[in-house]
Amino acid sequence: MMISRVAHSIALAGLFVLGCASLEACQKKAAHSSVQAEPQTVTLVPVEVRDVDRYVEVTGTLYGEEEVTIAAEVPGRVVAIHADLGDAVASGTPLAQIDRTDYELAVQERRAAWLASLAKLGLTEFPSGEVDLATLPSVARAEAEASNARARLERARQLHERTPPLISDQDYADIQTQYDVAFTGTAVERLSAQSLLAEARVQASGLRIAEQRLADTTAAAPRERQLTYRVAARRVSVGEVVAEGQPLFRLVASDRVKFRGLAPERYTGQVLVGARVMLFTESSPEPFVAQVARVSPAVDIATRSFEVEVEAENRDSRMKPGGFVRARIVVGSKAGARFVPASAVVQFAGVQRVFSVKDGKAVEHRVTLGAADNGRREVLDGLPDVGSVVDQPRAMTAGTPVVVP
Repeated sequence: MMISRVAHSIALAGLFVLGCASLEACQKKAAHSSVQAEPQTVTLVPVEVRDVDRYVEVTGTLYGEEEVTIAAEVPGRVVAIHADLGDAVASGTPLAQIDRTDYELAVQERRAAWLASLAKLGLTEFPSGEVDLATLPSVARAEAEASNARARLERARQLHERTPPLISDQDYADIQTQYDVAFTGTAVERLSAQSLLAEARVQASGLRIAEQRLADTTAAAPRERQLTYRVAARRVSVGEVVAEGQPLFRLVASDRVKFRGLAPERYTGQVLVGARVMLFTESSPEPFVAQVARVSPAVDIATRSFEVEVEAENRDSRMKPGGFVRARIVVGSKAGARFVPASAVVQFAGVQRVFSVKDGKAVEHRVTLGAADNGRREVLDGLPDVGSVVDQPRAMTAGTPVVVP
């Protein structure tokens, strides 16, 4: 029994010695293998720390501050064109001329009819303001005759009432009749004068209409606002007979432009009037700075989005109305955001990683990245406070020996 226990102890001791020898050999082999691994030469790039804006990106279309189609207000033959494609025209500038001949004749005809109406009233020009009928010659004459008849009647009444009467009943009756006729004539002249005044007003209105149609033979840029327009399209030629309402020119006022786009519903509380906006166009590598001018108070049911209008200065005409535009609307900011070059990011199986260096070895960081910004990616999470990361890591894993030149 004792011999058996001794043998067992000797066997365990032998196994322990053998195990220690084997472990020591493995450690030596691992150490030898580590010494033999070739370190990678890497380049470190700094982690950039800066404030960054948070924005909503919206696509849409540019419009001019004002866009208007100039149409023919009267029919006729075009005899002159004063502006062409691309020309700058101020408010009220003539664009085209329609033949005036027929319209000038119409003005002359209406003016002659108006003057004839005034002549019936004994006037050479229409009085301003309310017309006192008593000042009209025909009414004044009738009232003078009535006044004279009234005076004659009063004298005849006095003579007829004497005893004995100095005039007969028949003479008194005749004078009474003359007064009644004169009095009635005054009323008739007043009614006639009112009728002639109404006729003169109608003729004056007809004259003004004819004069307006004569003026409308000149197609011009809108006068309502003092803007500089540019001719976006010319749709008429000299010699062409145009109809009333036919489009002649399309004008765009583009010293200021408007961008309109649809923002997703989830940003309704973030996109505000006055927010700073960067406009990106296909024609310019540099963005244009603008501001949100208007925000729709309602969300479109079909698209679940709301309209945003942005206004921007465009004095150099680099932004063309009708163009496609991407707008970045600033909705907030973040201080101390960290960015790494896009070349420092390795992505495999949906996992994004960057590497830093510590004690001559690569340290792996699994990160969550934000949007790209000028060749850099914002690191939202997963990167500790390190000042630099490995640029273009190739076949790198955690613990890889590295050398920084």
